[in-house]
Amino acid sequence: MTDNQMAGQNEQGNRRATSATDTAIAVENIGGIDAVDLTFSRGVTLLTGQNATNRTSLLRALAGGLGGSASVLKRDADAGRVALTIGGETYERRHERTGAGVRTDGNPYTDADQLVDLFVCLLEDNPIRRAVRADDDLSDHLLAPVDTDELERKIVELRSERDGVDERLNEIERERTRLPKLEERRTDLRTQRDELRSELEDVRSRIDATEANATESDHVESILEEIDSTQTRLAETESELETQRTIRDELANDLDEVRASLADLEVPDERLSELEREMDRLRGRESELSTTINELSTILTQNRQVLDGDGSIVSELAVADEPASRLDPRRQSIECWTCGSDVNRGAIGDRLEDIERLVETKRSEREQVRERLAELRSRRESIEQTADRRQELRTNKAELERELEARGDNIAELTSRADALRGEIEELRSNLEAADTDDDLADYERLSELEYERGQIDRQLRELEDEINEIEYRLSKSDDLEARRDDLADRITSLRSRVDDLERDVVETFNEHMGDVLDLLDYENVARVWIERRTDGEETSFDLHIVRTDDDGTAYEDDVSHLSESEREVVGFVVALAGYLTHEVSDVVPMILLDSVEAIDASRIAALVEYVEDYTEYLVLALLEEDAAALPEEYDRVYATESLS
Repeated sequence: MTDNQMAGQNEQGNRRATSATDTAIAVENIGGIDAVDLTFSRGVTLLTGQNATNRTSLLRALAGGLGGSASVLKRDADAGRVALTIGGETYERRHERTGAGVRTDGNPYTDADQLVDLFVCLLEDNPIRRAVRADDDLSDHLLAPVDTDELERKIVELRSERDGVDERLNEIERERTRLPKLEERRTDLRTQRDELRSELEDVRSRIDATEANATESDHVESILEEIDSTQTRLAETESELETQRTIRDELANDLDEVRASLADLEVPDERLSELEREMDRLRGRESELSTTINELSTILTQNRQVLDGDGSIVSELAVADEPASRLDPRRQSIECWTCGSDVNRGAIGDRLEDIERLVETKRSEREQVRERLAELRSRRESIEQTADRRQELRTNKAELERELEARGDNIAELTSRADALRGEIEELRSNLEAADTDDDLADYERLSELEYERGQIDRQLRELEDEINEIEYRLSKSDDLEARRDDLADRITSLRSRVDDLERDVVETFNEHMGDVLDLLDYENVARVWIERRTDGEETSFDLHIVRTDDDGTAYEDDVSHLSESEREVVGFVVALAGYLTHEVSDVVPMILLDSVEAIDASRIAALVEYVEDYTEYLVLALLEEDAAALPEEYDRVYATESLS
């Protein structure tokens, strides 16, 4: 490093240390790093240096602190940590070697590890970049953050609520059809009440004329008043008895429904404790697999760099190599950077292919473990919901049984009271007959009957008025319920179409940005790279298409496998960027980490960085020194040889 570079580095380090937007990272025993503390500012930060200078280890440590699975404990260490400070808050990820493997815990920047692994940590082994290299379907990766099970659960909840609103609306319609008959009944009762009032006035007039000469009129009047009072109490008791019986019948129906629901409720055979143990085991296995994959990926990267002839870690060809071996790269020997023995280059390459296949096997197993975990989470949620529902039904059943018992006691008491009142009325009528033997007794009896009938009609009118008022109130809420139903229908439709919309957004975002990047990077003969969304029933696939032009300007579709390494890396990066933008990852993790871009020439790297920096707060990428030289001086730089080795 030149004196000017050292001075620039110190100046940048000082500037970063005093910036209000600093992000700091402290790493211990991660990857190839023993211990390092760095601070960098918002914007673009370049990790510059030659291969095998721990630039990738730092990026993996950053990804681990953010919440991803990329950070790996140093092989010769029992414990390691990453402490990441962003916005004044410090987040830590710890690794500890145990007898069962490496245990990872702490409080990372986010729990959304999938977002970090797919759209933030864009290193060589990023799943999206690998899928583009292999020409695999991209939909699973780009749609991975969408929890379709959760969407389906919400749809079921909204449908249930909508069905409840529909039932209330249907009930309102039924009440609406009843309203004219109820109003007609109210008119008839009012007419009957008016007729009774007229007859009551006539009877009272006759009685008043008779009482002017009657000697026992006071006694008779007293008996009549007592009969009238008792009849009123009887009418009130009978009304309350009818109400209690109606409530009892409704409670009995509700209890029957609850008992039927309990009988129909399917109780899962599994216990939650057993399910949790299995999930803990699978989480442990997933952690073990992630650790193994990351460690093997690190080995692959380092050894690929060895095979590529990185001067910083590769010794000269062994002295014992014959001249013929020097002409055949696969027969040349390399001094092993771990044990010092000479190893045939071709043997290393073959062994790395075996490791690559092992990594793919481990990745496939980890995906199966994750799918199994998702299935168990769904099953656990179902068991918990069933248990909650069963407990709710049991509580309802106990409450209904207690309420039914109380209503039964009330009905028995009211029945006894009504019988007693009827007996009192009969006794009063006997007393009335004994007290008045005149022909006018009929008027007194008629007066009592009319008073009782008027009381009954008044009671019926009050109940009818209450019922009509209740129906009219419900009818007034009809518009609100209609609006609520429309809102629920819109939300259900929105959830149903959310995945479809997201798929379209991802495709449109990629196609738009890929077109911009192609125009910016000006790859020869590549006219267009675009994703086509295909659907087959409920299955969706994203097909990547390449359109080239020949020397005559004629366009033709080519195969992805014919893309140059540089073109494939750019396409993979833009696919990941499309996911980053579509899922609004910047709102969760405002950072993108990029590595392994050596296949792209320096001028295109510079143009790509300038294009991407507008979409994230922090862009940290590892570059060779010669590539970094092509990027603007205002970008922060961390010199790996000085800071990380």
